[in-house]
Formats: sequence, structure tokens, C-alpha cells
Amino acid sequence: MMNKTEKIVQAIAADIGEGILMPGQRIASVRQASEVYDVSKNTIIEAYERLAAKGLISAKRGSGYYVCERRLSIRETSMPPPRHVLEAVDRISLLQSQLNQDFAVRVGDGRPPASWMEGAIPSRLIKQFFQPDGSDRSGYGSFQGHTELRELIAARNRLHNINASANQIVTTFGANHGLDLIIRRYLVPGDTVLVDDPGYYPLFAKLELAQVRFVGVRRTAVGPDLDDLQKKAEQENPAFFFTQSTGQNPTGSSIDLPTAHGVLQIANKTGMIVVDDDPFVDLPNGAGIRLASLDQFQSMIFVGSFSKVISASFRSGYIIAPANIAAEIAESKLITSINSSRFSEMMIAEMIKSRRYHKHLQKLDRRLGETQTAYMSRIDQLGLELFTRDTHGYYSYIILPPGVSDLEFARDAARAGIFIAPSTPFAVQKDPHVAAIRINITRADDTRFFNFMRNYFKNIRS
Repeated sequence: MMNKTEKIVQAIAADIGEGILMPGQRIASVRQASEVYDVSKNTIIEAYERLAAKGLISAKRGSGYYVCERRLSIRETSMPPPRHVLEAVDRISLLQSQLNQDFAVRVGDGRPPASWMEGAIPSRLIKQFFQPDGSDRSGYGSFQGHTELRELIAARNRLHNINASANQIVTTFGANHGLDLIIRRYLVPGDTVLVDDPGYYPLFAKLELAQVRFVGVRRTAVGPDLDDLQKKAEQENPAFFFTQSTGQNPTGSSIDLPTAHGVLQIANKTGMIVVDDDPFVDLPNGAGIRLASLDQFQSMIFVGSFSKVISASFRSGYIIAPANIAAEIAESKLITSINSSRFSEMMIAEMIKSRRYHKHLQKLDRRLGETQTAYMSRIDQLGLELFTRDTHGYYSYIILPPGVSDLEFARDAARAGIFIAPSTPFAVQKDPHVAAIRINITRADDTRFFNFMRNYFKNIRS
């Protein structure tokens, strides 16, 4: 049975398909449509975003929504994409906006500014890997990943008293590729997993595409709510629990020691495997507790990434797991992509050996600390509530005042040229959920953003 949003999407799509709404024609405003369909503005906004994701309508800033010009596909068909594909596309609409560069202020972007990463990879190092030196660097290499880099990753973990060997590590095209490999290898349509709520929306899209059912576990300032996790682990019989130990996306929260122990005890008791996705694992002065420091990869899988701390364009990450699981994931990697980027992995290995990576991380951490202090001061001046002040990584989660819609706030900000990440895409349970916005602290030093916030909430309070 279709819900209200799906019915509105179907009705407008039918009007476009039958020529009632013509290409280039402006459709009803959000306010007008909410009155016509007798639903909330939020429902109309969600319906319009789904139609935009399908390429049926597009938004013109300050003007409204218009029917897109019709484009012929290679093979015309009246069959719509399967529902699980549409839901996955809807889920990543925020990511589509993030990849576009048409906003003056981008506090909702998940990546740091390019200026923060300048010098991380020197041009001489790039040239070095494209000059002949007698070895064959053009081949695929081991499908488990560049051996030297895997050995260096293992060594970095052992420095933190986490036992890992190179044969437990599989390199990937970043953390998202790692999550995709795990889902492909171990889950089938109809399986159930647990996830953080709010949590990492690209993961939700992957699970929807794989037709895997996911159930949210309430996230707190110190990690997953253990009572909620216990209840749902017993009720749902999940295969996996996908979480983030430190710098969780979107809340910035990290797991404390009692919660980490509780998560692993529940996992061992119920037989589910914990997947810990931590893109900020290499940042110095890390907050919280890494689950691997307690579990030693006995009943968990770790997913790491270099992309968040070197460059978003530098797609490189890795998985650490028990040796038998690592071997199975490596097989899936071989089948789906043959290998990951050997050149990228060789360069990262060289950066680690030369300690350039260490120096870059120290510089990044200092800059992040300075920016975070200034950000917190401005948030205090605005009198806004944060999910937690004890953040790690790039993200902060601002709880919006009662009655403020995160989607409407994001749309109003967009009209002012400011890209905001609303809480809706991060929420498993859409209605109700806490209205909030995710802020990238590395991009939050723009006075235009804070001036917009000050004026917006001043008008609401008055």
C-alpha cells in the first residue's frame, strides 16, 4: 500500500507522462500543493525531491519547480525502475547536491575544503610514480591490495595494541567500496541488519539497493543506546550491526568505554557481527574507544579510509577482518573490480614511510581544533543545542528549535546560496525524528552562514 508521498509522486509523474504537465511548465508551489493534496509541506517537499531524483522535475532557485525537458533514452520503456532502486536513488539525493559545486557556502558538505589538503600529496611524489624505475608498476598487483601498504596499516594498528596482520587486510576504493563489498558478499534480499539512527545515509542507500532490511538503533552522545541495541538484536536476529566508533556521521559522537564493552557483549551473545566504519581513525588525539581495541577482530570487521584525511578525490581505503573473512572479501573484490588503485596505494605507502602522512595529520588536527573552538563559541552565541560537544572528526549536529523543519530550513538556506545537510536523510525512522542539521566544522567559518542562522532564528523567536 502506497503512503501519501508515493501517491503524490505517482500522480504528478502520471500528469507529466500523459502531457497534462508539459516540459518547461512550472508546477504548483510547495504551499499550493500542500493545500491541494491536503498534506504537510514536508510531504510535498519529499515528493518533489523524489520526482527530481527521477529526472522528471527540477528546481530553479527562487522560482520554483519545473517539468524537465523530455530526453529519449536508448531504449524507451514504460516500466518504471524497481522500487528498491528508486528508494536508493532518493536516499542519496543529498549526496547529489553535495557533489554539485553551485553553492557559495557549503557547510553541509561532508568533505573538507580543498585548501585543507594542499601539500598532502606533493607533485614530485606523483611524478615519481609515473617515471620508469625498472619495476612494473602498471600491473594489477595482488588483488588483496598493495602488500607494503597492508603491512604498514597492520603496523599502525599494532602501535595502538590492536593485533592485525597483512593477510587480514583488503584494500578498497574508499570506505564506501568496503561497505559495498561486505553487503555483496554476506547479505541477500530479505536479510535484516541494524544501523545507527541517525546514521550514515550512503550505507542506507546501499542496503536499499541490495533489498536488505535495516532497523535503526538510537544513537546517543556516547554511542548506540545499549537497551535499544539489546532489544532489537534479540527481536530482529540481525546478521550485522553497522556503526561508527569515533566521529560518527552525522552526529560527531564517539563510543565511550562502557558502551563499547556493551556493544561487543550484545554482539557475542546474539551472534551478530559488528562492522565499524571509521574514516577518522588516523586523526591524532582521537576521542572515544575503537571497538577493535577490545575485540581484536574476533567478531567484528573494521572499515577505514584515507579519502577523508588526504583528499576526497583520492579514493583509497581498507577492510580489516579475521583472515578467513578477509580472504572471502578479497575474492568478491576480484570478481567485481579486479583490484583497487595500486598507484594510490603505492603513494600512500610512500607518504607513511617518509612520515609526510604523519606531518599532514598533525597539521590537519591542529587546524581542526582551532576551527572547532571558534565554531563552538559562535554556536553558544546563537543559543543553539548540540547533539554533543565532545566531537571528533569533521561533523557537528545542531538540534533545531521546536517547530522548525530541517527540510524547510535547508531549502530556505539554499535560496540564500548556502548548502545545508538536513537530518531527514540520516534518519532511519522518518516520522517522527529529531529535526537537526549536520555541519562540517571545516567549512563553518563563513560569516554568511552564521548571519543567516542568526537572522533565521531571530525571526522565529520573535
